[in-house]
Amino acid sequence: MAITYEWKITALKKAPSLDGLSDVVTHINFEYTGTDDTEDKNSATFYGACPVGSPDKDNFTDLKDLKEADVIEWAKANHPTEHMDDVIAEKISEQVTPKNVEAEMPWAPAQPDPATTEEESEE
Repeated sequence: MAITYEWKITALKKAPSLDGLSDVVTHINFEYTGTDDTEDKNSATFYGACPVGSPDKDNFTDLKDLKEADVIEWAKANHPTEHMDDVIAEKISEQVTPKNVEAEMPWAPAQPDPATTEEESEE
């Protein structure tokens, strides 16, 4: 089973002024979603955040000019994906082959069927 991953930037934090620059992004919040290639398209999302390193005065992009793709590259550089890939693969595996599902207790009284109960009350 192959898993395809997708990044989405959900929030940014900035310093109004830092190292002589204005509106410098300091933190990134993101969603990293993996979807398997099965017919069911099982998916799981890792919600994360990471700091951004000090700004480079010679290679600075104004906040208003940033593209999501640029910020995704910063997130990738500051938050390696290996651990996130493992967490997502485990969550998808749990969807495909659950390990903890509700079980009926054989000693508990049977629960009435809601459809039968409704019919009896109408009579």
